[in-house]
Amino acid sequence: MGIVSIKTVSPAAQLGLWRMTESWEELFEMLDLPATDLAVLENIPKPNRRQEWLACRVLLKEMLGKEAVIGYDTERKPHLTGSSMEISMSHSGEYVCVYLRGGASVGVDIQRMKPSISKGSFYFLNEKEQSWVDLENNVQMHLIWSAKESVFKYAGDADIDLKKHITTSPFSGNQNGRFEVNLQKGAVQEVVRVQFDTFDEYVLTWTI
Repeated sequence: MGIVSIKTVSPAAQLGLWRMTESWEELFEMLDLPATDLAVLENIPKPNRRQEWLACRVLLKEMLGKEAVIGYDTERKPHLTGSSMEISMSHSGEYVCVYLRGGASVGVDIQRMKPSISKGSFYFLNEKEQSWVDLENNVQMHLIWSAKESVFKYAGDADIDLKKHITTSPFSGNQNGRFEVNLQKGAVQEVVRVQFDTFDEYVLTWTI
């Protein structure tokens, strides 16, 4: 199927969504990978992981109108080699998404919803969140989890803990909208706004 959508979400930002119906071999044929990326691909043993890795790069090519190389810093935060454009990527189920923005850090996350997420709520919900969340609201629970993942990527710090350092403010609605997330990064607190959308059995969140 390929591209589901490429949206301009702000004057400086694009959000792309791709549904993976192609095999990794088909996706590979859509790219002209440099030697460094070929070496990375050869070390990915599972076909579905190769599919996800390649789909992100095919989608990125469609968004930019040209091929680009994705590098990673010491915190495993991705960046576009030779570009000031910020990038974040995510995959779940049949979908991958890529978020590009100029001049500001970004984070994006997609989650295929599961009925059992409340059983692991202790892993990512802190006391403040537990005072208002509805554990039976499966969409809300996944939105909180996904938003925390997006903010984690936005922060670009591997030492940040989803439960300790990222707190979601109460919000209503479960189809699309936005809410605020408090990020504690060292001694600095930052309020990060998160936009969300839902479709089929997926939730999608991104920092704005």
